[in-house]
Amino acid sequence: MARPRKNPEPLELSHGQSHYVLSRLIGDRRVSSADVKRYVSEMHREIQSLEQRLQSLRSAAGSAISAVAQKIKRGPGRPRKSQTVAAESAESVKTVRRRRGRKKASAALTAEQRASRELQGRYLGLIRQIPASRRAQYSRVAKERGREAAIKDMQSHLNK
Repeated sequence: MARPRKNPEPLELSHGQSHYVLSRLIGDRRVSSADVKRYVSEMHREIQSLEQRLQSLRSAAGSAISAVAQKIKRGPGRPRKSQTVAAESAESVKTVRRRRGRKKASAALTAEQRASRELQGRYLGLIRQIPASRRAQYSRVAKERGREAAIKDMQSHLNK
């Protein structure tokens, strides 16, 4: 039996090629189904481990990253009042959501946030009814003239 190399070159196979090779290895009894299942479960454990590591890094970096991100957003000088209010409002929603659950958190939304979410919900509900070939047209309208204009156009198209 060939001895495995210490640093094998990564193979770049298409999905179909990978499926074929794996099927052949199982068929030739070089790899068992149990081996494949073990590798898949190891993959999930590795993903979980990486996510935990990322979370610990994020919490360790915490406020330092937030402060830098805010400074980049607002540029030099004092923050605009709307930025500060929006950041505080988002933070309070997160806090309420954590403490009391999602239903009570929605009550903590500002009127502006609630209106924006409702508008986005109406837009998404309508765009899903539009054929895929025409969705780009309405996305352009939303970017150029706003979501309200795109919603009106979609409603008139759907009522025809």
